Amino acid sequence: MLIEPPTSENDWEKLGLWLQDKQRLSADRNSYQLDSKSLLALDQQGMPAGTSVAAVVRSLLDSAVDDLASAFALVNSAGRPSPVGIPTLVRGSIELAGVGMWVLTATGRAGRQERALRVAHDSLINGKKFFTHLSQEPTAPPETQKDAAVAAKNHDSQVRNLIASCSFLGIEKKLVTRPLSRTDALKQVDKARKTTFFSEWQLCSGFAHGFSWAPQFFHDFLYTHTMEGGGTLTGRTMGPERTLTTLHWGQHAINELLGSFNQGRRPAPPGAGMTILAMPPIKPET
Repeated sequence: MLIEPPTSENDWEKLGLWLQDKQRLSADRNSYQLDSKSLLALDQQGMPAGTSVAAVVRSLLDSAVDDLASAFALVNSAGRPSPVGIPTLVRGSIELAGVGMWVLTATGRAGRQERALRVAHDSLINGKKFFTHLSQEPTAPPETQKDAAVAAKNHDSQVRNLIASCSFLGIEKKLVTRPLSRTDALKQVDKARKTTFFSEWQLCSGFAHGFSWAPQFFHDFLYTHTMEGGGTLTGRTMGPERTLTTLHWGQHAINELLGSFNQGRRPAPPGAGMTILAMPPIKPET
């Protein structure tokens, strides 16, 4: 959505109230309970503690809400739209919600369990590498090196336990330990849901990485300035319509994730399929 309708105070108020509700749910550890007869409750069988499909998706959902709420707060606190900060935060929201959708749209229970374990393994391996490097960093304080070494050892232990659970679940180890590609995950989500999350995420990533093509494509032109000594500086900014559109991309991704998550939490009727996909897809805000 690159041509936006005019915004109004009501549009911003609606989004703010929606975010307040989602933040309230994120802050309550008892939110999103699973019915004992739901697919997601049954998915917990055999999974390592704290790494069930529902737990992984809940963590991604809460983080996605936090990113989007931070972007919304940046609009209010800065007094003007932040032309780089807002797309960067929305990027995180789309990515996190997208990975959550990717976990839920796997085929069957084994597919969801495999993807949830893969997300958890990706996080643990990343943490192990970070703490291992920090424990060997010569400029780090000795106490920090010591704490990092303990954390690296704990992460390694958790990785081993997670891999051990693969055998019990009948999941091939190599499927869980292979690198997790967010790009591939978002593309698979778009294919399953007929959405455009990958393109929106990619545009927001252009801002996060400081690429010049992103503002040239999306922001409003302000000025061209010839710098002393040579060189030309082009100024652009993000107007309220584009700002709200960007925030709605994150809202749409979270709503899509919630649609499937809520479906997976409800009792599954007799003969229910083993794939969790809320259909028809939720329409984005306009």
